[in-house]
Amino acid sequence: MIKADAYMVVYSVVDKSTFSRSEQILNILHDMDLTRTRPIILVANKIDLARSRAVSSQDGKCLACTHRIKFIEVSVAINHNVDELLAGVLSQIRLKRQQCAAQGCKEPSSAHWYKNRNVVRASMKARQMITWIFGKEDSKFKNCENLQVL
Repeated sequence: MIKADAYMVVYSVVDKSTFSRSEQILNILHDMDLTRTRPIILVANKIDLARSRAVSSQDGKCLACTHRIKFIEVSVAINHNVDELLAGVLSQIRLKRQQCAAQGCKEPSSAHWYKNRNVVRASMKARQMITWIFGKEDSKFKNCENLQVL
C-alpha cells in the first residue's frame, strides 16, 4: 500500500456499513502514517439516490476533516463530479509532492505517528452542531472539499 501515489476511499451514501468500513480504512492509513505523505480523498458515491440516503453529507465532511483529508460527493451513474474528482486527484498528488519536497518528508516508517482522533472528532461534531443550529457553513468543512489546495 505504501507504493501508491494517492488513495481514494469510496463509500456508498445509501449503505451505512460502507461508511463504517471506510472509517476503518482511514484509521489504518492514518496509523501507517500515510496521511502526511500521500493525498487521501474520501469519496461519497451514489448521491443521485437522495431518497435512500443513509449517510449525510455532513457526516462525510466531518470524517474527512477529522483525518485532515479531502472529501467529494459523486454519482458515477449520472457522471456528477467524476471529472472534478479525477482532476482533483492529480492536483492533490502534485501539491503533496511539492509540499514533501519543500519540507523534506520521509517515507512512512514503521513507527506510528498518533494524534488523538477522538478529540478531533468531538471538535468536528461540535462544529457540525453549530453549523446546523446557525445555518452557517464552517470554513473547515469547505476546505476539505476543495481539491485544488492542500
